[in-house]
Amino acid sequence: MYIRLTVKSQMLMRATDVHVFLPCHDGYPDAKAPYPTLYFLPGYSASAEELATCLPLRQMSALFGMAVVIPEGENSFYTDHPERATQHGCYVGDELVEITRTLLPSLSHQPQNTFIGGISMGGYGAAVLGLQRPDTFSRIAMLSPAIEPDRLFEKTGEGAVPSTLFDALFGGAERYAASLLNPRNAIAALKKSGKNLPRLYMCCGRQDWLVRDACLSFRDFLQEEGVPLCYEEGDGQHDIPYWDDRLESCFRFLRA
Repeated sequence: MYIRLTVKSQMLMRATDVHVFLPCHDGYPDAKAPYPTLYFLPGYSASAEELATCLPLRQMSALFGMAVVIPEGENSFYTDHPERATQHGCYVGDELVEITRTLLPSLSHQPQNTFIGGISMGGYGAAVLGLQRPDTFSRIAMLSPAIEPDRLFEKTGEGAVPSTLFDALFGGAERYAASLLNPRNAIAALKKSGKNLPRLYMCCGRQDWLVRDACLSFRDFLQEEGVPLCYEEGDGQHDIPYWDDRLESCFRFLRA
């Protein structure tokens, strides 16, 4: 089942669309509610509708008995800027979860059945939001994540992100390096808290010039820190065909 919602967000101070797939009435055996739920975040320059129509998320929802909720990301890197009335991090990590659970009572409320994931910018957002909210999300799936945005903004060429956006979103390199917007700091803070780390999945194409160096760097960091990671590679670039190829593996990890 496919549902398109328009909700009024207090964190964004306006209306915004949400695309939802539910594992029922789609030609497959209906799943039993409450449904495990994946909040799946678009990448830079992508919309929720683009993910909903370009990737087989409806099929994955039906096959794995999982609800999929796709919000708009709006090139925000899921950061919070209350001075601009755009708190995308709090919107996705807190408000959206509450709204969807209220409107769709078939969604699971249990952390062990609530996941967050995303592509590129959305993979970064999923990591940061998930690591800061282990009581909400138990698993994090990152497909070709822009996991070290300070590296990403140094890139030039087709598909690169404007370097000026880094300062606008993260407050500059020094502030980013010391904040919980840096996934390494989020890992350290979570370990210090004594709470359980969410289980992590990450994949990246070998020909992905945009984020592969950052993914390998973060993979090595997690290994050094003793943080379990399911990491997959394969031939592919930073594009829909690669993510289409890896999507089923991602869902298998979430439902393991």
